[in-house]
Amino acid sequence: MTRILVAACVCTCLVTAAAQDVPLEYRVKAAYLYNFTRFVEWPASAFDASDSFTICLAEVNPFGPSLAATLAGETAAGRPLVARVVDDAATGCHVLFVPASVSAAPHLRRVRGEPVLTVGESRDFLELGGIIRFVQQNGKIRFEISQDNAARSQLTISSRLLKLAAVRAGAQGGGK
Repeated sequence: MTRILVAACVCTCLVTAAAQDVPLEYRVKAAYLYNFTRFVEWPASAFDASDSFTICLAEVNPFGPSLAATLAGETAAGRPLVARVVDDAATGCHVLFVPASVSAAPHLRRVRGEPVLTVGESRDFLELGGIIRFVQQNGKIRFEISQDNAARSQLTISSRLLKLAAVRAGAQGGGK
């Protein structure tokens, strides 16, 4: 089962997303967000009061219906996956996606030290304390990971996911 999920993630990595094709770009990123839930370990305390596993979108939903369609009927940590837009409080979020059109710093400050996987698109996302940053390389959507920032958030990133990262940032980032 794990090999199938790794293969799905690898195949997703290979999907070309042209800059003009925003819907394709966000369908690919939706698949990544789903797969990230499979390769990150959250502490038990992250689920104390949660009936669902929640992927939060900071302020806007750039995915349209594709994220909800990707998550439909899926589970993570034994809980149904759901997505919702959040404005300024990320309570109940297990994953927080911050699109490039939104200032990442205030959202990252709110969840600093909490067991929330932060994923974003801005150039300085990892330096601001984010954990995974989407990048485009040769017309493909890839990602970078800050293991240090993940550790600060009490999250463990699977070595299989780290191997797929474009860059495995260790000492980078700090949530200044």
